[in-house]
Amino acid sequence: MKVIESRQDRPRLARLRGLLLGLAAGGLVAACSVAASPSPTAALPSTPPPRTSTQVPATPTPTPTQTGLPSVDIAPAGQWSGIKWISAGPVFPQTPIAGIEQGPYVQVYVFGWSRGYVGFRSVEEDVPNTVAPSFAIVSTSSSDGLHWTAGRALDIGGLGGVDISAVVEGPAGLLAVGFSSAGRCGPEAAEALWTSPDGLIWTRVELPGAFSTVDGGSTGYIATGTLNKGVTPAVWLSGDGRSWHQVPLPKATSGAVVVDGATDFAGGYVLAGTQRSDNGCVESESTPSLYIPSLWWSADGKSWTRSKLSGALPAGGVSVGFVRISDHALMAVAHDWNVAKAEAGPEQVWVSNDGRTWRLVESPSSILLSNCVLTNGQRGLAVLPDDGPTIATVGDDLTVTTLSQSGDGPVASATTLVGWMSAFGPTGVVALSVDGLNLWLRVPTAS
Repeated sequence: MKVIESRQDRPRLARLRGLLLGLAAGGLVAACSVAASPSPTAALPSTPPPRTSTQVPATPTPTPTQTGLPSVDIAPAGQWSGIKWISAGPVFPQTPIAGIEQGPYVQVYVFGWSRGYVGFRSVEEDVPNTVAPSFAIVSTSSSDGLHWTAGRALDIGGLGGVDISAVVEGPAGLLAVGFSSAGRCGPEAAEALWTSPDGLIWTRVELPGAFSTVDGGSTGYIATGTLNKGVTPAVWLSGDGRSWHQVPLPKATSGAVVVDGATDFAGGYVLAGTQRSDNGCVESESTPSLYIPSLWWSADGKSWTRSKLSGALPAGGVSVGFVRISDHALMAVAHDWNVAKAEAGPEQVWVSNDGRTWRLVESPSSILLSNCVLTNGQRGLAVLPDDGPTIATVGDDLTVTTLSQSGDGPVASATTLVGWMSAFGPTGVVALSVDGLNLWLRVPTAS
């Protein structure tokens, strides 16, 4: 029997781990958050102007000029040898500003892409004499990571609180993915999508289904999710991020196919998931089903070919995710969740330069499994939240080279009260504190 199985039919890894992997796998523009002691509520400036409601600029306005900021060039080509930190301070726009009397919740996000960096600042605040709080999200952009321009408010009508979990780049520009910040019952699904040709003006997109993963690459955009209120698994493609069409799912020779996610790059479209072994028995606690890590490739999304994964180990709670190293290299990671012990099991790693042929990496660096591998499309970069932090280049063959560092940057430690998130763009890596009040740019140096 050939069937497609929905992800929620068996135990999954925690949402946080999946979200981190999704961020790391988000192509050119994924952000990686690190914090020694993360705080869910970002602090406002110590002396903000008094406000009683959320303020959003009607038209884009430049941020105040930050004196002493240097001009930076595009990151050098060739082999990198080090990273120089530039401390820029509070250059990230602080609009919208919420009234402190209402107890605002502030969240910032930052992502890199081929033409610069994009950021978002969202505010949730209580409104006097009402039950529901008010929400606002404003975009911002920068070409070099140091000089930022405030953008326009995103259309979030009817959404409530939304987290911008990823921004992906494709042939038509950027696509921002919003998930509910309040959580939801059942499988996770995107609440909204916005497209932008320049990172400044964003247009909301109508969703054709319940998207659980969204990615973009040089071949287009791809999403996985469900139809019919989370019952029927589906895959969609788009050439512009606005119009989506459903494509066929992989076919199973036996058992069932489970799709965990999808990506696209120069080598074509690739689906990640598992194939359930069919032993002819009904799954029970004493005889649980086994799932085999699987990948499927397609040039156009019309038909899928299952790739051979040497050494793939069947397990009862395995799932597979992607990390894009560059537009010509993908890393696939199989995670095993031990249901009986409620803990993570061993991980397997494969690498491919075409999406069809995959090589098992026998002893992958622990840096590759950190869920903090970013890419600017040309190369991969890992940023680890230990003292320093550790920064390393990741080659298309998964070779890891640690970079030396100089300058004044953030340090994660037991006494760190505010963490930061990172975004890889054309001039280097932006590090933004989670309260949005401090920004650093990590500029690569060539050997």
